[in-house]
Amino acid sequence: MARGRFCGWLLVGLLSLQVLNFVTPPSVRREVQVGRAAEGNAFGGLNQEQRKQMADILAPPDQLMEETEDGMILREKYSGGRSPTSVFWAIVQPAISLGFLVVGMSAYFGEPIVDWTPVTSQFLGFLRPSEGINFLPQGAFMSFYGFFGFFLFGPIQWYINVFNIGRGVCEFNKFDEMMYIVRNDEMIREVPFKDFQAVKFEWTNLAILGARDVYLITQDGKEIHFMDDPEIYSKFVLEKRAAKLSEFLDIELIVDDA
Repeated sequence: MARGRFCGWLLVGLLSLQVLNFVTPPSVRREVQVGRAAEGNAFGGLNQEQRKQMADILAPPDQLMEETEDGMILREKYSGGRSPTSVFWAIVQPAISLGFLVVGMSAYFGEPIVDWTPVTSQFLGFLRPSEGINFLPQGAFMSFYGFFGFFLFGPIQWYINVFNIGRGVCEFNKFDEMMYIVRNDEMIREVPFKDFQAVKFEWTNLAILGARDVYLITQDGKEIHFMDDPEIYSKFVLEKRAAKLSEFLDIELIVDDA
């Protein structure tokens, strides 16, 4: 009985809300929405210090571009291909590939090749193939994957991690009013500030095909994308990056927020 009474009152409340929305003039509803948006933009009535703390939480300093103390240089650093994850896979992937290759070749020869020497027989005995593995198709597939994984992709992974391929910096320098992009200790681009027309901030809410980036537009309409992985940053961080760069270069900021 109590549950039925509660459902009845809930239905009456929903119907009343729909009637109220229907009879309320659109202008009044817009005023209410504008007022709520203004309250949200004010961080809920926080003071200046609290707003700064909130901004630092939403956009940590380590996610923003690095600026020198004199405010004359702005840098976007490129960390390169070396990371804990890439180092982990550079070790694990070749090891797994070698295991696949050993098992596949054992199936080809019809005997465990780890038993060819006492050392490998003692320490790599777990790579002896089971009796149910034949060279076709299992052994051939494992040999194919193991060969390319160990002899091709493994060296590429180690090369990227040892030399940290991709490391560098994009520097905006007010002293000579130039933008420099350096990768792997080589200068790959130099652009004077006078060639820049605007900073563009793009953000779409599509999870897969959405465009999320901050880049420069030159006087002749070309785009200069200088960020490595803009997709990893939040919308608030990209907004702050775009606003800071626009202010630093003293050019227009274009916002494409779809």
